[in-house]
Amino acid sequence: MSAGPESLNELLQAAKELVRRGKRQEALENYRKALELSPGDKQIRERINALEREIAAMEKFYKSRTSRVHSAGRSISSSSFVEECLERSREALEEGDTVRAMQELERAKRHDPDNERVTARIEHVRSLILTEKLEDAVRNSLKSDDPVAAVENLRKIFDIMPSALVLGELLDLVEEYGGTTAAVVKERQDSPAETPVPAAVPEKKTSGEPERKKTFAPAKSAPVSTVKPMRSTRRRERKKGGGKKVFMVASAVLLAAVAVIAGISIFGGGGEDVGIPAPQPPEPYTETLVVPGIDDVSVICDGEPVAEGLKGVFVISDTLFGERSFTISAPGYETRIWRKAFTEGVISTDTVMLDTLGTSTVKVTFDYRVPQGMEAPGPEAVSYLVDGEPVEGDTMSLKTGHHVFEAVAEGYRTLPESILVVEPENFTHVHNVMPAEQSQITIRLSDDTPGNAMFYVDGDRVATGRRMSEAFPLGGHSIRISAPGYDDYVFTVNLGEEGYDRTVSLRKTVETGRLVVGPEPWSDVYIDGRHVGTTPFGGVDLEPGTYTVTLKNPDFLDDVHQVEIAAGETTRIQFNAVVPEREEAREELPVSQPFPVSQTTPTIPSQARARGDIHGFVTLSVVVGADGKVKDVTIVDDPLGLGCGRAARDAVMNWVFQPAMQGDRPVEATTTVSVRFDIE
Repeated sequence: MSAGPESLNELLQAAKELVRRGKRQEALENYRKALELSPGDKQIRERINALEREIAAMEKFYKSRTSRVHSAGRSISSSSFVEECLERSREALEEGDTVRAMQELERAKRHDPDNERVTARIEHVRSLILTEKLEDAVRNSLKSDDPVAAVENLRKIFDIMPSALVLGELLDLVEEYGGTTAAVVKERQDSPAETPVPAAVPEKKTSGEPERKKTFAPAKSAPVSTVKPMRSTRRRERKKGGGKKVFMVASAVLLAAVAVIAGISIFGGGGEDVGIPAPQPPEPYTETLVVPGIDDVSVICDGEPVAEGLKGVFVISDTLFGERSFTISAPGYETRIWRKAFTEGVISTDTVMLDTLGTSTVKVTFDYRVPQGMEAPGPEAVSYLVDGEPVEGDTMSLKTGHHVFEAVAEGYRTLPESILVVEPENFTHVHNVMPAEQSQITIRLSDDTPGNAMFYVDGDRVATGRRMSEAFPLGGHSIRISAPGYDDYVFTVNLGEEGYDRTVSLRKTVETGRLVVGPEPWSDVYIDGRHVGTTPFGGVDLEPGTYTVTLKNPDFLDDVHQVEIAAGETTRIQFNAVVPEREEAREELPVSQPFPVSQTTPTIPSQARARGDIHGFVTLSVVVGADGKVKDVTIVDDPLGLGCGRAARDAVMNWVFQPAMQGDRPVEATTTVSVRFDIE
């Protein structure tokens, strides 16, 4: 082989190794050198483009992680905001709301990324959340007659949080479990898998001993029990002992371990306390997921939406290790479920492609349900239609895309439903079969609303997911849709025989307020002593609270304002231009801009109301007289149409302004205003 190909191969091998070690910039240099040796190599060029996208995405991610919303506003080192978040998190935990507790801690983390107290609390709350999930798994295992799985999940709770108070309650449930327990455990005994044997069994309480309340305290250290696997031959020898006995021993060892830890915590370890160093926080992994060539892509990781950085690039960094499940979707494309296992400190990049709708085939199973207390017509009395064609039996294979599903049952009310089949796995569609006095309400989330929501009808939660389709009595009903991070969507329905079908788009909850400073005269803007910009600029997003805003211009005295910022609201202030004591010609004095002090809400045009789902601004030029009254209004930009511009102009004609000031004298001036329309 010639020297040229050898050098090229060495560069490519070195670049791959650098990528594996996370040194992307050095790898990029090697690939560029390789491209100089082989300019026509498309694979090298594609790898260079991919690495450049990855590097840009990582830079954007790390930059946003350290300076997210603090480019303007309070100092990042401010301790008061962090303390407020910690206190709200503590209150949420007292109320049992771990999700809100985590949200408050994440806000504190964004404000002060290096705060060790916040980091420790986040790890604690994550343990609580995982413990809650395992608690549900224990209860579900018992309901499903799988007691061995319940014990396994109990062990996991013990490993994560030995001081969890719920351990006592769950141990009681496990120990009191009867009925099919022995048979289930016996079946597990006969399986080829190995079953752990506990190393110790707690002493039984005598009849005269008073029952003690189970309490658990955190321990300085936890003893590790040596558990040996019991081979299948030994399990067969113990068959006559009964599966229930083995199960009770397995669950009892957990209680013994917790009791030992509680004893160590209360009475001490019996030796000199040499102290145990605090555990080091785990190093997070970082995954860059690239979905190229598609607009409006949404990525959900284990039920939580992932923010998009560059177009089609999603970065997630976390310390929740193990397998994570990503749901990747986009309008016009099939949804894809992508799973990957993550370990500590790993930096990786993956590219995922989506197929267009109609590429794949999905097996659909049809079923039906009737309201509680109503007699079912029987499977043979119900038939199904897809796109108007009858289904043979209750299953069929369909191309992904939009289809109309319908159930037919003589003597019952049924309604057709338009279903978007995008699921990457087979699924079952359940039809509502209703009596004559009921009909169906169907509500689904729009494509631009990621994740799931909770659907409430007349105050009762009836469904969780992206769609609700339920039967209700004819008449009026109140609907509420709730999702974390979004405003509640509330409306009423007058349900008739034809049913009710609607797609809704949720609006993200605004957690910051906006401060806007008048552009004239120009000024340097300081918030709590920190310079955030020079007018004119678009404004500053701030956390809710009280701020001191100082406006500086060398031609005027400093203008100081105390402002109160509220979430979701815009606060406007104007530079009160006060000239220092010196003689100046009146015509040389600057003119301040007028600003509104009284505003009239525009009337919604009938065309816009009929159209619905209209959101945006109409921009107008306003001539304000020296008396603060509007003299003339001109429409500058009306992207909404449907009469919105005219309605905005009519409303602004009735506004009252603080007039423009030249020195201490009000003067006529022209300004620009925007009127927002939100028409559902």
